[in-house]
Amino acid sequence: MNLLRAALLSSLFSILSFGQTSRSFYMSVSGIQAVPNTQPVYQNFPANYPPQAVGQDTDMVTVFPEYLGIPFELFTSSTTPPASHPWTIQMNALAAKAKAVGKPILLQTVLIRDVPVAKATGTATVTLDAGWAPRCMDFTNPAYASLATSYPNYVYWLAKIFSPRYFVVMIEANLYYVNCGGNTASWRKLVEIYRASYTRAKTANLSSVVFPSFKLEDIYRQSLTGFDQAQMTALAPMTRDRLGLATYAYGVRPDGVRFANPYELPADYLTRIRDRNPAEPKIVVTETGWNSEPIALTAAGSCVRNYLYSSPAFEAAYMNFLMQSAYVGAFDGVVWWSGRDLILGTAMSTCYMQVTAPEFAECNGDIWCRAVSAERSYPRPNTTPEHAELVFKAFGAMGLSTYEGVGKSGVADVWRKFLAIPRL
Repeated sequence: MNLLRAALLSSLFSILSFGQTSRSFYMSVSGIQAVPNTQPVYQNFPANYPPQAVGQDTDMVTVFPEYLGIPFELFTSSTTPPASHPWTIQMNALAAKAKAVGKPILLQTVLIRDVPVAKATGTATVTLDAGWAPRCMDFTNPAYASLATSYPNYVYWLAKIFSPRYFVVMIEANLYYVNCGGNTASWRKLVEIYRASYTRAKTANLSSVVFPSFKLEDIYRQSLTGFDQAQMTALAPMTRDRLGLATYAYGVRPDGVRFANPYELPADYLTRIRDRNPAEPKIVVTETGWNSEPIALTAAGSCVRNYLYSSPAFEAAYMNFLMQSAYVGAFDGVVWWSGRDLILGTAMSTCYMQVTAPEFAECNGDIWCRAVSAERSYPRPNTTPEHAELVFKAFGAMGLSTYEGVGKSGVADVWRKFLAIPRL
C-alpha cells in the first residue's frame, strides 16, 4: 500500500510540475542553523549559511527572531529601544541580514506557547532569562500587566525595522489554549494582547499581511483524523489576514505508540480547517518539515536508536504531499523549516556518552557531542535530559540541503521544480 501511494504521489507531482504554468503560493525557507559553542546556539544567517545562500532556494525569506529574546522593559513605555543597547544592535543586524537576501520577508515572533519566550536582560551584554515567568503564566496577574503594552510595542518596532510582507505576530498561539486550561480569563487576555499586536503591526505597515499561527496537530488533538471545533471557536476572535498553520505530523502517534509516516497522511490533512470553516482566509503553512535522518536518544544510560525513524524517502514523500496540498488547495504560502539542516546529520543518529558539565572533557573536542551534552545538562525547568535532547534533534535534519550545504536530491528536487513554476 505504501509503495502504491508513493507511486501515485510521484505521478501526481509530475502532472502538477510539468503540466501547469503557475502556482498560487509563495515558497519560503528560513536561514536558521545551530552553531555549537555560541550563545544563543541557534543563529539566523550564520557564517556557514549567509543571506545570499538562503536566497537561492526561496522567493520569500522567513526570519524567527525569538532566539534573541525580548527586552520587555525597553518597550514598556516606548516603541523604540535605545539604539546603543546591545540587544537593539543585534536585532538591527538581523534585519539588515534579512534584507540582504533581496527577497520579501516573512517575519515570525512569539510571546508564549505554553512556556514564555526568554526575556533579554542586561545593558552591557545581553543575557537570556528563560525562567522569568512560569509555564502557563497567568495574564490576568497584575505582575504581567505591562505585557499588554510592551509586546505590541515590540511588534510595532519589528514591523518598522524589517518591513515584512507577511508578519506572524504570535507563533503557535493555540498551544496556550491547549496546554493552559482552555478558554480561561487568562486566555482571553492573551487574545487581547494579540489583537493589540495585530493593530500595531498594521499601523506600522498597512500593507503587511498580519496573522497568528496555530499548531495544527493540537487542533487535531494529536490525531491524523481529529478535529476540535470548540478550539477553533476560541481562536475566532484572533483577527487574521491568513490562516497560519505550523505543522509537524511526524510527531503524531496514530496508535498511541508508533510515530506517523508521510504515506498515511489523509488527503485533507492540511486543508481540513478551511474545509470545515470556509470563512477562514487563505492558508499559509508558516513552518513545516520532515527529517531525513532517524533520531537516536540516550535514556537511562542506554542508546535508543530509531526512537523516531525517518529517512530521505520520508522527507521527499512529505514534500510531495505538501506541494500537492498547496497547489490543489490554492494556499498563499509555504515555509519549509530550513534551507539547510539545523544540525549535522550524523549527530541526529548518534547517542553520545554521559559527560560531565560544564567542561564536557569526555567529548574530546567533538563540538556536536558538546552541543548535545549541553542541551541534556541544562534542560528547561520541569523537563528531562531526554526531552532536551529530543527537542534539540526534533527539527535537526529537515533541510533542503545538509548542514554543510550539499543538496538532498529527493526533497530538493521536488522543491526546486515547484519553485521554478511562476507564481501568479
